[in-house]
Amino acid sequence: MICVARGNGESFVQTLQHVYARLRGYTIWLYAARARWHKGPPLEIFLRTHRRLHRDYLPPYQPGLNPQERIWRQIRFEATTNHGFETVSDVWTGVQKTTRSWSSNQIRRLCNIT
Repeated sequence: MICVARGNGESFVQTLQHVYARLRGYTIWLYAARARWHKGPPLEIFLRTHRRLHRDYLPPYQPGLNPQERIWRQIRFEATTNHGFETVSDVWTGVQKTTRSWSSNQIRRLCNIT
C-alpha cells in the first residue's frame, strides 16, 4: 500500500508508479475523474514512458460511474449522520469504525462489483 502526503499531481503519479509496478505484465486501463491533479505535464510524461497504462476520463458530472462516490455517500450516512463530534479525530475514529465493520461483500455491492 502507498500513502501520499497530499492529493496533487505529484502524488497521483507516485500512486500510478506503485500500481504500475504491482501490475507488472498487465495492461492497465485507468478511468479517472476530471480532477486537476489527474491532468498535467507530469502525468502526460509518465503515460508516454509507461505504455501499459492507458488513461481515460469519466464523463463530467457522473458520480454514479465513480465507485468511490458510493463509498463516501455510505460512510457519510453511517458514520456522521445524526452524530455529534467533539473533534476531527472523533470523526476519523467514527469513519474507521464504520468502514472496518463492512464485509468485502458489502464493499463489492457498494461498488457494483460482482
